[in-house]
Amino acid sequence: MMIIDIRKLNALKKYSGNMQMEYVADTSLIGIPFVEFVAPVKVEFSYELYEDDSLEIFGKITFGLKGKCSRCLKDAEMVVEGDLEAYFQPIKDAEDYSYTGGKVDLTKAVEDAIMACMPYTVSCGEDCQSLSYEG
Repeated sequence: MMIIDIRKLNALKKYSGNMQMEYVADTSLIGIPFVEFVAPVKVEFSYELYEDDSLEIFGKITFGLKGKCSRCLKDAEMVVEGDLEAYFQPIKDAEDYSYTGGKVDLTKAVEDAIMACMPYTVSCGEDCQSLSYEG
């Protein structure tokens, strides 16, 4: 789980900073047949904790995909990088993301960022020869 403890940040007076985490993402986030995550998703971001205990994060996610090329079915691998931006508020039904109990769970925001940058296909490279059908 990717948790940020707001109470701990307040106690330490760390109202801004940088964090890095890794997340083992579920393959259900991948809409490409015969493809899976290579390793954990890397999450790197800066945070700003405001007086009302809302938390804003800006950063990036990086993950690898491996599987079969969407055109020729040869083995293929690629690295994907995307933006991570989220605003968490300690109220129910917040506009972006809510949290309770003084702890922010980043999972939903990270999964949304993964979905936003997920490619539609995986390619084995520029020299890919797509499958041809002869009748």
